[in-house]
Amino acid sequence: MASQQTFEKVSLTIEADVLHRVRDRVEPGRLSAYTTLALRRQLERDGLDDLIAELVEVNGPLDPDAVARHVEEWR
Repeated sequence: MASQQTFEKVSLTIEADVLHRVRDRVEPGRLSAYTTLALRRQLERDGLDDLIAELVEVNGPLDPDAVARHVEEWR
């Protein structure tokens, strides 16, 4: 049996210019879905930040030159 999603209604204060730009991008009635997606992406980034911090703690600081080389390779 699949788990059922639950929802909670919240009130958020968002910078007006950000909200206007989002409303220009999403269909009416889709603001909550868009916001949920944005929050999920931020949680993923936060998790990556946590992982990097843990790796730095275990292995020492990153070599800036090596990071720069790998960034160039990925572009």
